[in-house]
Amino acid sequence: MKTKGWSNVLRFTYLQTVRSKSFIISNIVIFSLLLLMMAGVNFLPKLIGSEAEKDTIQIDDGQGNIIEAAAFKIEKVYILDKSGVNPDFSFLTAYKVEYEFIGEDKLGQTMNTVAAGEKPETLLVIERDETGMFTLTMDRPDNADLVKNSDCNSLLNFFYLSVKNANYISLGVSAGDLYLADAPIITKVTVNGEEPPSEIARYMGMMSTMVTSLILFMLIIMYGQLTAQSIATEKTSRVLELLLTSIKPLAVIIGKVLAMMLVVITQVAAIFSASAILFMIFAPAGTLGEIFGMVETDDVEVAMISQGLRNTFADFGASQILLIVLIFILGFLFYSLIAGLIGASISRIEDLQTAMQPMAIISVLGFYLSYFTPMMGMNEDGGNAFLTKLSYYLPISSPFALPGAIMSGEIGADELTVAIGVLAASVALFAMFVAKVYESIILYTGNRLKIKDMIKMAKR
Repeated sequence: MKTKGWSNVLRFTYLQTVRSKSFIISNIVIFSLLLLMMAGVNFLPKLIGSEAEKDTIQIDDGQGNIIEAAAFKIEKVYILDKSGVNPDFSFLTAYKVEYEFIGEDKLGQTMNTVAAGEKPETLLVIERDETGMFTLTMDRPDNADLVKNSDCNSLLNFFYLSVKNANYISLGVSAGDLYLADAPIITKVTVNGEEPPSEIARYMGMMSTMVTSLILFMLIIMYGQLTAQSIATEKTSRVLELLLTSIKPLAVIIGKVLAMMLVVITQVAAIFSASAILFMIFAPAGTLGEIFGMVETDDVEVAMISQGLRNTFADFGASQILLIVLIFILGFLFYSLIAGLIGASISRIEDLQTAMQPMAIISVLGFYLSYFTPMMGMNEDGGNAFLTKLSYYLPISSPFALPGAIMSGEIGADELTVAIGVLAASVALFAMFVAKVYESIILYTGNRLKIKDMIKMAKR
């Protein structure tokens, strides 16, 4: 049988790879990065939040509720009110900002006081022209370390609301009707009666697609190149000639490809196991636990992220994981068969990099197609529908595009079935091509074979 002995090649290549220093060191580096990432994601938001709490104050909203609000760096505001509507600025007391009304006669003196920059003080002038338009001008000292434009703009937003409310009252709107007059108006778009995913859910889906594409691309290409390098090294060092005395050539490439695939699965399983252990250690005491619902949170932003995750991955389960594993195996076989064929087509190890260039170009094109399509708009209105469908059905891009689409629920069952079928058929056809030409290529010595030469061999 032409494939007899492939299991021996698989066993030898697998053990040789996992025992190598490069494999062990790479795993140590990955686990160290995972540890830092888990700790950072879990505790860094808490540390930042604790620092932010120092710049907040508690305010009574007038209905007995205590709310947290940002503290202003401006300590005092001098106000020259020429609006004629008498706005109420008593809210400044709650924010621990002093204020003092001045007249026109003290304007010049006050401007000099503010310009001196001895304290974080500003001057606010409120004017109204003949058309009824209000202008609020806040003058700050030249020292940006004392008062910044952002500090002024934050405070001006509150002054704007006070002047606006005072104008309503001057026009006959009662204080009790101010809230109703300014009631928020919400607009939304539905698709067939259902609301589309929220911005956070769409962002989560986009990120999951992009990150998954990047990880799969790195794994498939890196270990595919190792397959080519292993075959090329054994061929050019004449080790393969000894090996072929007892094992058929086709068994060699089958064993090499399956061994590298097993190495990838081993590494991915180790990474996921380490991630799960680190998650269980860190999550209960930080932000990760709040995001994944293990710990209750009163942080609105964290709650929104948590809800977005649930919405994005609501339908993600064991069947989806199995589909992703199947797609990864098919994609790995597709690219590894190409790499193995390239490794067998050269007679000198120095030619390997040049020979690998066509595969590198094809794989990068497939990766870019799957990676940048979600970045260009997540296909919200069908604007990127063509590129998205193309990335699903092309065998050079589907191994990178389909897993992310499955995770985010962006692909339907019918489309997924067709896409996996096209990828599987491509792998089968290429495997048949490799089986026809590999025995001739592996023993070939001379100039590097080109694709057209291999096609001629397959026809014969």
